[in-house]
Amino acid sequence: MFKIQIRSPNGLGGKTAPSFKDSWEVLRSAMSMIYDGRVGELSFEGLFNVVYSLTLRRQGAELYEKIGGFFEEKVCELRNPAIESSTLNVLSALLEVWDKHCESLRLISDITMYLDKVYCKENRRQLVYDMGLEKFRGLVLKASKDDVHSLMGKQINDARLRSKNVDFQSLKSLIAIMETLTDVNDTYYLTEFEPSLLEETKAFYRNFIQNYNSEATSYPKEVQALLKDEQEMDAKFLNQDIVIKIRTVVEGILVSENMQFVGEQVIPELLRKGMYSDLGLMFSLSRAPQEKKRLWKQCSQYISNEGLSIAEDFSLKKRTQVAVKWVTEVIALKKKYETVLRDMAEDDSTDVKAVNEAFSVILNQNGKRNADFLAMYLDFLLRSSTAEESTKMQMEETIAMFKLLREKDVFERLYQQQLSKRLLQQRSSIKLEKYLVNRMKDEVGGSFTLKPEGMFRDISVSQINNSKFHQSYQIPYAYDMSVLTWTCWPFQQTSNEKDIILPTALESVKLDYENYYMKTYSGRVLTWAYHLGSLDIGFQFKKSYHVITMPIYAAIIFMLFEDHEELTAQEIGELTNIPDNELIRNLLTIAIAPKTRLLKKQPMSKKVLPSDKFRINYSFSAPTTKVKVLAVLNKAESETQQSSGNGGLTSDILGERRQNVEAAIVRVMKSSQKLYLDQLFEKVREAVALRFQLDLDTLQTSVDKLVEREYMQRDPDDSTFYHYLP
Repeated sequence: MFKIQIRSPNGLGGKTAPSFKDSWEVLRSAMSMIYDGRVGELSFEGLFNVVYSLTLRRQGAELYEKIGGFFEEKVCELRNPAIESSTLNVLSALLEVWDKHCESLRLISDITMYLDKVYCKENRRQLVYDMGLEKFRGLVLKASKDDVHSLMGKQINDARLRSKNVDFQSLKSLIAIMETLTDVNDTYYLTEFEPSLLEETKAFYRNFIQNYNSEATSYPKEVQALLKDEQEMDAKFLNQDIVIKIRTVVEGILVSENMQFVGEQVIPELLRKGMYSDLGLMFSLSRAPQEKKRLWKQCSQYISNEGLSIAEDFSLKKRTQVAVKWVTEVIALKKKYETVLRDMAEDDSTDVKAVNEAFSVILNQNGKRNADFLAMYLDFLLRSSTAEESTKMQMEETIAMFKLLREKDVFERLYQQQLSKRLLQQRSSIKLEKYLVNRMKDEVGGSFTLKPEGMFRDISVSQINNSKFHQSYQIPYAYDMSVLTWTCWPFQQTSNEKDIILPTALESVKLDYENYYMKTYSGRVLTWAYHLGSLDIGFQFKKSYHVITMPIYAAIIFMLFEDHEELTAQEIGELTNIPDNELIRNLLTIAIAPKTRLLKKQPMSKKVLPSDKFRINYSFSAPTTKVKVLAVLNKAESETQQSSGNGGLTSDILGERRQNVEAAIVRVMKSSQKLYLDQLFEKVREAVALRFQLDLDTLQTSVDKLVEREYMQRDPDDSTFYHYLP
């Protein structure tokens, strides 16, 4: 490292010192020659002595000001021709001015070295070289910044438009100059040019957005290409920190500021056309959490709209077929978007949340109907299951949708009805049934599965009893009895079925079973539910032999014709004691229904009168040996099914809801003692949320009833405030 030593000039002792004016003229002339490039004509040692002498005579301040004035004059002299150049030459001309000015400053600072050391440092003034740079900053760049910044911005925008007439080297050099020139705050680049550059960048890309007329689906790749081109271009003349700042600005314009277009047009079109890689690109371009949140919301909204467009297929004959097709399509849609959106998510929950929000809308738009459809779909799966693992997978998919359903009590009612039939008819795998119940228990709690678990216990105990019964009694035909706990099964108990007159063979086995049961379980009483049972009867008709599975009541009626050739409806009723509604229902089933017309009716009509006559229809035939007779729906069942199909609630479900709401109100009020109505609503809604969605009208009705029954009272001064009454 070199160390500069300043030696006192020789020969200053006895001579009379020249005046400041004369000395300054010498220096001024010399500095002008330096700017003119006539350095070889100068004696730097003599010039140094002049500065030394002036500084020594304490004329440094005046000299410093004079030099500053000279710099101002020279900078302006150099600047004006450069600024007045043609547009293409201005930037290069400014660089020439800078180069000449800096070279001149370097030489002049050699002459003013003593002034820098003594005067500038002692008085905390800028060194002469730095003062010269400051003059360039103020009188060249800052004074003409509008023109300079505009020209640089135009060059940069030309580069963005892929113009070939862009002088990147000049841009890079000018940026370097701006980063060199500082004031008390920061560099000229940061305080003056960067804000201008960023605003120009914003204006350019906002103009791009305003004039964008390509397909919405092209937008993600367009943005990606623009960002890539911008980054490559910026790297040619800007440092990496500035490149990153500009990228952030461009992303903000193309994505953040344009989020309405992206959300409302780009995302739906990408999903509609299945352009999932472009969708993923759009997600990766959206960096801010709020942007991603909006994209997820738009995805969810699109999915829900697509799901809501899945309509019932009314061309199918059976409602179960309609339900199975609808649920199958909804599950397929859910699986599709779970797969599609999984790659877009940055964590394990974002995509799941978006899909669940969409399917919550789909399932609850017509919640009561869809609750029925899910139950019917599970019934179909369990009745037709072949491969256990695939059935479990399908059940898991259904449970995932069941969790999103708000009308869980509607689902529960139909599910329990169908479960009871599957268990009694032995139409499904007990292992799969229990798997499903356990999974539901995991998801919604044990209260939902209490009755199904009770059904399983009854069936298990009944199977054991049937085995023991057959070991103890010699029964000439297959006979299985299910002993049911009424509180677990969704059936209404009838009061007069004990008076039914059974055929001798059935009466005998009934008495045998009662005898066995009383010995095994002393103190218990059996009540027979004939309307739940079925019987297989083999019969030879004229043309064919058939094994007919029919309801017990229908079988009792049919077996009467072993001893009677013809009977009236009234006589059949007297011989069987079957309740009138069940009698008419079963006569319609086996005498009117076209596919199961086992009896002939005279006269032939769709109504059954007491005087109508019945006899066996020996000309009956069917394409299969086994024939299943399904009882026609009575009026109550028909209304229930119609209510379910139309999305309405049956009276028993509404009644059960009122009971649940009232019980929840009492629990909440007992705990809180006093609450406003809106507070009570929130707490009760949360309490019943696992079963159904509470509305304010239902709550108010229940509150009014509890007030009447003196479980709670309204505040005398505020009718929306309630007190619990112990």
